[in-house]
Amino acid sequence: MRIVIDGTTLCAPDGSRGAGIEHYSWSITTELLRSASSHEFFVATPPSLSRIRREELEQMGPHVTLLPSFGPKLSFLSRHVLLPLRFFLRRPDVLFSPFGQIPLGWFGKSVVTVHDMAIYDHPEWFPEHQNFATRVIVPKSLERATQVIAVSCATEQKLHALIPSTIGKTQVIYEGVDLQEAYDALKDADDSNVRFPFDRDFVLFLGTIEPRKNLLNAFRAFHAFLKSRPEQATQVRFIVAGKKGWHTKEIEQELIEINHAWKEVEPNGVIQFLGPVTEEEKWHLIARASCLLYPSLDEGFGLPLLEAMAVGTPVIASNRGALPEVGGDAAVYVDPEDIEAMSFALIQCLLVPEGVREIRELGLERATEFSWTRTAKETLKVLKNVGQTKNEA
Repeated sequence: MRIVIDGTTLCAPDGSRGAGIEHYSWSITTELLRSASSHEFFVATPPSLSRIRREELEQMGPHVTLLPSFGPKLSFLSRHVLLPLRFFLRRPDVLFSPFGQIPLGWFGKSVVTVHDMAIYDHPEWFPEHQNFATRVIVPKSLERATQVIAVSCATEQKLHALIPSTIGKTQVIYEGVDLQEAYDALKDADDSNVRFPFDRDFVLFLGTIEPRKNLLNAFRAFHAFLKSRPEQATQVRFIVAGKKGWHTKEIEQELIEINHAWKEVEPNGVIQFLGPVTEEEKWHLIARASCLLYPSLDEGFGLPLLEAMAVGTPVIASNRGALPEVGGDAAVYVDPEDIEAMSFALIQCLLVPEGVREIRELGLERATEFSWTRTAKETLKVLKNVGQTKNEA
């Protein structure tokens, strides 16, 4: 079978590894190429993809051909006319888009992964420049797709409510976590190469800094925790790791005010923003954190939960969106708008070791239920089902 993968989101526009959809796109693409060598793959790669990653794809084998793409920021003509023409010339049986969109000029069979529908319920959480894609490209892509993959049941339910035409052609396939990557990163870890000290316990948030991640309430809950246990101000800090996203002014102001409130006790700040981190740094942080705090107002999946569980780090998570579905019984769940409950959960995770031991064990077990091998196997099955019915359309 001949499969085209639209790899527009194999990396972030700036060439970095990215997060969220970029992480999914890279992980599912590379696992498909590794595990399905009996099929022929044509992968459209963005101009910003690094030479190292491009070579990694090329070295997958003779069944892989890289196609130049046009990148997400180039013209409408390039994205929606020239790119699908490039696909068509390869005579594929099916097009796979791992990021929820297919070019308007593509009229063949297609499988599209949808990650999240939160932008339709809360557009104020997202950048304004996404309006055209949100209101035109994504709905049309999902309506026209032969088959849709949703990364969680929560996402599937919202998708069906918003775009009823997807009912009957949607399948839930969970994302995976790379346990071997986690173990290798930790085995090869060298603290001297990391740009921050591990001199005390810390609560970790990992992700893009944006409104729906609910950092305002996370900061306030940590502040409340310190006020209830002031001696902890020199023992525990809150580390925020991730790139700066959008609508962050209020979040940054809250961080400044809380750090100012504790400056006499901790001049360097009880909350520290690290900015973007490398893969090695990410795993260092996750493994050494006292707990991961992930209080999102909504999530389509929530991969950091599984990454933390994979290395035995306790998780405090929001009870919204797909997070309870992903975390199962291996996390402490809180109402993301209940600051007192979040503060109490921090007390339990940081100061009550008996309860933490059970959460660690449950998390390690839960993480083994998710793998990119399984995700790719189930995705390939969908691609084959769609590709092999092309003559029946």
